Amino acid sequence: MKKKLTAVCLIGGAVILCSCNDDKSSYPIPSDIENLKATSAPGQIILNWTNPTDENLYYVQAEYTIEATGKSYKKQVCQYTNELIIDNLLQKYGDINITVQPFNKGYTAGVIHQITARSEKANPTFGTPVKLKLDGKKIWTNAPFAAHPAKDVADGSTATFFHTQWQQKVEMPHYLIVDLGEEASALKFRFTNSPRAADSSWKTVNLYTSDSYDPVLWFDGVKLIHGNSVDIAKGGTHKETTFTDLPAGAGKVYNSDIIPLSKPSRFLWFETTETTSGTAFFTLAELEIYACSMIIPE
Repeated sequence: MKKKLTAVCLIGGAVILCSCNDDKSSYPIPSDIENLKATSAPGQIILNWTNPTDENLYYVQAEYTIEATGKSYKKQVCQYTNELIIDNLLQKYGDINITVQPFNKGYTAGVIHQITARSEKANPTFGTPVKLKLDGKKIWTNAPFAAHPAKDVADGSTATFFHTQWQQKVEMPHYLIVDLGEEASALKFRFTNSPRAADSSWKTVNLYTSDSYDPVLWFDGVKLIHGNSVDIAKGGTHKETTFTDLPAGAGKVYNSDIIPLSKPSRFLWFETTETTSGTAFFTLAELEIYACSMIIPE
């Protein structure tokens, strides 16, 4: 009885195996991909190629080992795409040798392709933004207008607003300096335009940072100082980024992306070089700053 059962199992297994072999062999060898290339990106290597025009291709597989960690990986994409992204990489991993192969529906591999690439430095990751409490007494401008002082951007009300000097011409750029009260490694900001439809607002703004700020040496919020007469680099500033085509219109709100700073900094210099109406002055109802923790993976 035992012999019969074993024989049946073997025969059954042979039939199944034969059937599988027949299925696999019924598919033609997968047609080859062409023009394989690798592009480096932050924390990634992006593979692209040209797919064959026939239907013999079912999927493309990339296989690689990260020598620094000793871990091996396989990633597949279907025949309807010609791109595969290898992510979660660090530049310090160095060159990575990648084996790329096409497969048919029977999971038979085609021509082997080898390509080597290295990712760019991985982007930082950020914590949840936390709103900072700004002190209106520690916000300064080179173009003060007493009726609408700079402190109004931090009073929590969009009914009041900051207006740079317009009764006397103060040459652009017009500056708004903000003391965060603490150092930030990364931040984002949100501003609200004045509620008045005719007012001009930020259009193009450069953001600078510095470790310190002395209102006596720079802008004390009382004296009028032409923006084109100063070199803010002497104040230890570092340019972080530029914002263009900011929104026009009464009460419009803008939310920036998170900005990783070049170094932890306490003071922000918003340098306005262009306004939405082309005027040499601007208004701003509210400015909110949010600090974010930042993890730099390498």
